[in-house]
Amino acid sequence: MSNPYVHLQLRFNPFEPAASGAPLSGSLWVPDRWSQPLRDFLDTMEHTRGAKAYAILGEYGSGKTYLLRWLEQEELPGRRIKPFHFDNPGMQFYDLANGLLRQIGREEFAKALWEFLNPQLSGLQSSFLGDTFQEWLRAIKKYRRQDEAIRILAQRVQDKGIASDDEIRHKLGRLIVETYDRPYFEYKDFVAGRRGSLVAEGEEAPYFAALLRALRLTGNAKAIAFLLDEFEEVSLQKRLTKRQAHDYLATLKRLIRLTEREQFWIIVAMTPQAAEVTEKLEPALWQRFVSQGKRRFEIPPLEGEEVKELVRRRLETARLDGVSSEPLFPFPNDLVESLREDIKSSPRRLVKVCSLAIAQAARSPDQVTTPFSIEYLSEIQEELYPPPAMEREERIA
Repeated sequence: MSNPYVHLQLRFNPFEPAASGAPLSGSLWVPDRWSQPLRDFLDTMEHTRGAKAYAILGEYGSGKTYLLRWLEQEELPGRRIKPFHFDNPGMQFYDLANGLLRQIGREEFAKALWEFLNPQLSGLQSSFLGDTFQEWLRAIKKYRRQDEAIRILAQRVQDKGIASDDEIRHKLGRLIVETYDRPYFEYKDFVAGRRGSLVAEGEEAPYFAALLRALRLTGNAKAIAFLLDEFEEVSLQKRLTKRQAHDYLATLKRLIRLTEREQFWIIVAMTPQAAEVTEKLEPALWQRFVSQGKRRFEIPPLEGEEVKELVRRRLETARLDGVSSEPLFPFPNDLVESLREDIKSSPRRLVKVCSLAIAQAARSPDQVTTPFSIEYLSEIQEELYPPPAMEREERIA
């Protein structure tokens, strides 16, 4: 099958149509004006105590999700910080436990914890029960030694410094042993008080802290970071009931307390409107979260050279091998001047315009000249984002 992008000197379209989140290929790049405040925060948090929380504020399409993905993929791993990304997490505290462990998977988490605890050293010998995790689980069940295994695992949980509370230690032991019959997590596993729940009732926060310690120790990480992408309902004040507001604030309080006690960081991306709602609901809590405004970053609009660099780097990931061309081709060198202010200042709008421009040129190569003309790019912009009626009339006039 022939490559429809060959005349554009590309292997594929490097701009995703939805323009939401991060691209699938290539390393992620962010402007220095974005990265430096976050790096300063991370540098500080690695050498300080107290609450380790940060707020990234931006309108829809400003690059909040992309910035979180940059942290997740490019910045945090090099610091030995294990990141977990949550897209629009729920209001309840157990929603986070559910989202966390279902991201990992029960069997993977149980196996990692089992290997770290090494229960064979405490009475359940590998020569009798098998060397692999699955062999061990199978033998425990076959010889009806589940209760003994849970007891030994619970003791190892304490010995390894994960948890000292009896019920929490027992729950973690159960989580491992019952993985043979229930290899997947279910939502009900994390609702305290329900029959068979893996969370100790009334002990949600200490249990969550034990999970964080287990993840940090089994992964040989310095810290765990939660990247929370939009408490979406918070910015929709009319839909936020008293119960939701209570749950949301209670969850935020618990998270902040955990960052003070554990090697645990939280970075929240939200709209400025959501931040305003949160501050109105409980001003002292919000000021504590952002450290009196020191730990908040409002994403600035893209500027000229940043626009060029974003487009150039995307094109570079898809460029045909051995082809020498202008860095912005098939876009013109004066791309920035060809874009409306509301397009070039917004990463999402910019990427969507670039995506459609390349897609249409690939479909109709005989009708689109390269480099793309100002007229062609104007048509693309108006098709995706029609200007206000008055502005359109002025352009026609």
